[in-house]
Amino acid sequence: MAEGAKIAEERAQGKIISIDELCARLGITLETALALAADEASRIYGRPMRIDVLPDRFQ
Repeated sequence: MAEGAKIAEERAQGKIISIDELCARLGITLETALALAADEASRIYGRPMRIDVLPDRFQ
């Protein structure tokens, strides 16, 4: 079973998967994950969407 299918099955069972774990399991960077999320949001809402990343002020 592909990793994506395993993740989908776990999420269907109610498991919460952090973005860090998701990126590690899929072998992608956080930037790639955010770009994919923006593409998916654009597809769902039918208009261009973007995700702005703000620097962490608490570091």
